[in-house]
Amino acid sequence: MSAQGSPTQWFLARDGQQFGPISETELAKFIELGHLQPHDLLWREGFPDWRPAQVVFPARGAGAPRPAAGHVPSRTQAAPENRRAARTARPAQSEDEAGAPRGGRGKQVAVLAVLLAGLAGAGWLLYPHRDRLAGIIGSISSFARSDAFSVADRKSLQAPPLAGLGQSPQATDAALQNTALWRVIKREFPDWYAQRLDEAASLARSGKDDAAIGQQMARRIVELRRQQAASALSATLPRLKMVATTFYDNLVKLRQLGTHACFGFISGGEANPVIVKMLQGSDQTAHLQAQLTAVFEAIADGRKQPRVYPQPRQTDYDMLASDLTKMGWTPADMQLFSNERALAQAQPEKVCQMVHDWFAAQLGLSDQEAQMRLLVESLRPVVAG
Repeated sequence: MSAQGSPTQWFLARDGQQFGPISETELAKFIELGHLQPHDLLWREGFPDWRPAQVVFPARGAGAPRPAAGHVPSRTQAAPENRRAARTARPAQSEDEAGAPRGGRGKQVAVLAVLLAGLAGAGWLLYPHRDRLAGIIGSISSFARSDAFSVADRKSLQAPPLAGLGQSPQATDAALQNTALWRVIKREFPDWYAQRLDEAASLARSGKDDAAIGQQMARRIVELRRQQAASALSATLPRLKMVATTFYDNLVKLRQLGTHACFGFISGGEANPVIVKMLQGSDQTAHLQAQLTAVFEAIADGRKQPRVYPQPRQTDYDMLASDLTKMGWTPADMQLFSNERALAQAQPEKVCQMVHDWFAAQLGLSDQEAQMRLLVESLRPVVAG
């Protein structure tokens, strides 16, 4: 209790993000479950400034394990005397929480950890409303989708961005500049781009074929995307919505091809061998390249003028949960989606369906402010994973 007799409210800061208010009961449960990190910062009324968790709770803080991503108290709001914007990704999942590999399922847990952990963190905020959600019926609201091909001209999107790489740097450059993705990358990261040309030529001289070189370039693109994730999430809302709609567009099309393609896209992104092959020339090249180009255009936009977006509110998750229930989600689905370990071990078809629904429901929200807050949070694992 505070000096005024009202319940004490805590605020927690982690990796630049702030969470709260949190009741004493919620914080006690949070600590009991081992989610408090020694370097978390805590604040409550009466504290002159933020204090390290290991100072406030020395017995708990020093040995607290790193929590699963997203396991942070809900109702995000900056502490009254310490308001400041924060845009960092959720904490990474530890090896203990990810679980030791168990045959083929262990690998599945590993490759899904980053994306599903970020999404499950938001699902955790939905699950407490399971009683109210049960029994609600209806149809999902229609969602507005932008034209995926507005990020670049169709011809440059259809040009395979991971093919024709085993040539001289000059010839490879000429080929890559026919593609939408590499045009943006060269414009924004000329030195990095030049290094990739030299690397591709070196791989070709060592006997690597075009498929292997394409796979390596895909890995490099993933590395660059992750490094620039904060800039991507600082882009204008239209740019972020383009990333979300092109991501969803690919989910739809890849599910039509089969679970293997969809699951490969979710679990491995552009570096998944199935996706790499499609980016080397297929009917899916344009759609996959549209998303990658949208991400790097968002990065370019965020680098010029970073923007800070507010954290989602609990009412935002309430609206989203309502629409997901209308799509057929049950309380068991809500619980599954809130647990990244369980979701990573779910059947690939189930994972594809749930990630598809998660973005469809957000793109269908009529409340534009709520949609903005939710999309920015959901795109974190997409651009940083």
